[in-house]
Amino acid sequence: MGSILTLLFGRPKLAPPKPEGSADPAASGTAAGASAAAADASALRENIQKKGENAYYYAHNRKFEVPADAKVISGPGLVTGGPPVKLDIEANAPSADKPLEAIRNFSWTDDGGKVKVYLQLPDGTLQDASQVTCDFQPHSFHVQVSQDKGARYMCKMDPLYGEVVPESCSFRSSLEKSKVTVTLTKKKKDQTWYDLKKN
Repeated sequence: MGSILTLLFGRPKLAPPKPEGSADPAASGTAAGASAAAADASALRENIQKKGENAYYYAHNRKFEVPADAKVISGPGLVTGGPPVKLDIEANAPSADKPLEAIRNFSWTDDGGKVKVYLQLPDGTLQDASQVTCDFQPHSFHVQVSQDKGARYMCKMDPLYGEVVPESCSFRSSLEKSKVTVTLTKKKKDQTWYDLKKN
């Protein structure tokens, strides 16, 4: 086996014996490396001196410092290097396990260029205007009323009798009457609505 390796790769060359008193090549290599590093460092400094702040090495080798007048923001919800923090938003969000009831007590009127829908809720349902959310689309609207305790109420009309302009539609809540009034702006102002929903 040794003869096959010798045939393929030739005889190994042995390092000549080191004469007495000669320097260690590894040590001399380290010294040569140190002098090369010093030359590189001086070239780096020379480049920075010539080109100043426009030098490549200046831009990529300077130390990052936070200016004294910088506004430092920290706290939960920001990238602060710690583990993620669970926010308390879920505590105020309506629970999905609360029953969802359709609002069946409502009336509406065609008021020329607008249609008004009056949604009547059970007494004491509305405690705060923020309980009511409304989503308007060109052919539908969806009102949802959430409560801290008790049922959630919703009213969805889809498709509407005519097309509406979602950006111009609005709603308002009457806390003392437990009523939500939805105002729909018609796209075709002269169109008369004979029903609220299209069959």
